[in-house]
Amino acid sequence: MEMIRFRSKTPLGLRAFGRLFAGFCALTMVFAAPPAGAQIWRNSGTTSGYYVDDRPNGIFLRCAGPSLTVNFTGYDAELPTGASYRVGISVDGIARLFRTRSYEVRGRSILVHQDTLANLRPLIEDLRLGKVAEVTTPAGRYNVPLTGSGAALGALLERCG
Repeated sequence: MEMIRFRSKTPLGLRAFGRLFAGFCALTMVFAAPPAGAQIWRNSGTTSGYYVDDRPNGIFLRCAGPSLTVNFTGYDAELPTGASYRVGISVDGIARLFRTRSYEVRGRSILVHQDTLANLRPLIEDLRLGKVAEVTTPAGRYNVPLTGSGAALGALLERCG
């Protein structure tokens, strides 16, 4: 069997440029976009919540005895301290409305709802089992993924229940 060799009509410089360009594109994809900050649900004793870059962001819950607070963070608006607002939470289509009060913590506005663990247990169960929570505040609307919330909120219930 006779082998036939084809000679490329592409000049050597163009082939080298193509390889160099492909390598440059690969490096650009690796280094141009750093990975997003860590986004995770976690528990720390009497506090459970969604954290971005080691800061509570979106929703976090804290217990003290029979009382529990649901805290809403992560928006850019500066709300007047001490003002009352309503916040809506919809978990997989089930919506609830909460009365909150605004506070400033570390230069950020947060909205806080306080109630008993017994009254907030249905919300906690929905957050544990749901896929996404949509939070509606006077500062806007945002989604909080619930992946990992089951373990974090389960630990909170064990500690506070």
